[in-house]
Amino acid sequence: MKLKHIPNALSILRIILCIPLFIMEPLTIRYMVIFAIAAATDTLDGRIARMVKGGASELGAALDSIADSIMVCVIVFAVMPKMDVWGWLWIIYVSILLLKIFASTGVGFIRFKEFVSLHTISFKALVVVLFFYPFLYVVIGSGTVFNVFSAILAGCGLLVVAEEIAIISTTKRPERNIKSIFGVKAANIAASTSGNQE
Repeated sequence: MKLKHIPNALSILRIILCIPLFIMEPLTIRYMVIFAIAAATDTLDGRIARMVKGGASELGAALDSIADSIMVCVIVFAVMPKMDVWGWLWIIYVSILLLKIFASTGVGFIRFKEFVSLHTISFKALVVVLFFYPFLYVVIGSGTVFNVFSAILAGCGLLVVAEEIAIISTTKRPERNIKSIFGVKAANIAASTSGNQE
């Protein structure tokens, strides 16, 4: 296997590892080991993609976003129901996930007639925190502190999805590698410049 294919292979491995994570009993030692391996692939695929010539690609970015979204689904639909958290929090998390999947993707498809997955800094940061979420629960357990943390994390999730929808709604063309809402103006200027050259 060529080095440039390793990031994509790691993203695919993350997707494959999500299958047992949906089936197994959550929060057991074996479950957490598999979850940790899957979460580690998220860190490795991005680093290797940046280090290896030709490692970063449109396909890789899409696979990474899909793998991240599936891992978030594991947390929301497999792990959270087994946690002793405030009931309404789970409904909020499901709502945020549905907004991410349908509203963000829907706006992108309506505007550009294609699947648009963004790699914003805020989304990647949220995913990293979510990957530690089950481990935090195992360490500190249920209670007010964990529930308050979960509520704050849900609020951050809403902001991340709102930013993504705003970016997709205001860019002139699909911008998968835009880092934040503050990059929209520069992306639109670049789109106008390349459009004029054509």
